[in-house]
Amino acid sequence: MGLIITLAAIVAYSAYITVQISGLRQLQSDMVDRNRKDSLQLLRLQNDLNSVALAMRDMLDTSEPYPLSAWAAQFDRLKGDLDAALRLEEENAEARRTPEQRNYLRQQLTQFWDAMDRMFALARDGRENEAREQIRLSLQAREAALSTAISRLLVENNEGEQEAAAQIEAIYNRVQRQVYLFLAATLVAIVFTSLYLIRTNKEIFEAGDAFPAAQRTGAETDFHPRIDPAAYLAGTARRIWAGADGHRISTGTFGP
Repeated sequence: MGLIITLAAIVAYSAYITVQISGLRQLQSDMVDRNRKDSLQLLRLQNDLNSVALAMRDMLDTSEPYPLSAWAAQFDRLKGDLDAALRLEEENAEARRTPEQRNYLRQQLTQFWDAMDRMFALARDGRENEAREQIRLSLQAREAALSTAISRLLVENNEGEQEAAAQIEAIYNRVQRQVYLFLAATLVAIVFTSLYLIRTNKEIFEAGDAFPAAQRTGAETDFHPRIDPAAYLAGTARRIWAGADGHRISTGTFGP
């Protein structure tokens, strides 16, 4: 029973550790790693939006000798990088956000670039004053809203990382407690098994000491009948001789 209890404790503990390690691996891959990758893409989006804000500030500066349409190539490059970062961010945040939350940032960014295209269309038509007015009234406000939304997502990711760290610490503490309980149960099983074996061996030794004594007593009774062998053989010979009706044995084995 002690051996069975020990083996059962080992099997149960191994299964428990396997489940806990799987949970830690899933928690780390699904929450920690994805959250970190998502934060990197959000920081990339924020950096690109800061570049957009600086470019729009330069466009509003009338001392610049370049026309507004000359900034189109820079904004096309920023647009491509923003789209790539947003696509990666949506892949990493797919498990933690609702479809509405994922679509909100993309809709806001699409509306921003639509307004940017209208602004450049005004600039190419030679209506740069109206284009600058579009930047002041619409584009800068949209860019600020996007930056605020991304900052809020970064705060949520930081809170998620803190929650994941707390869950990981709780799992480690629970596993540590289970290790102590397992060691205690194993030691108790070993102690009881040892006591049982000691008691059983003692009984076997005591029974073994009594068994040879009984064998020696029986041997003395069987092999020491207290009968004289010489007298027994002489009486046997006389009986054989008397039963022969007085005839002599031809072989001469016995005398007259």
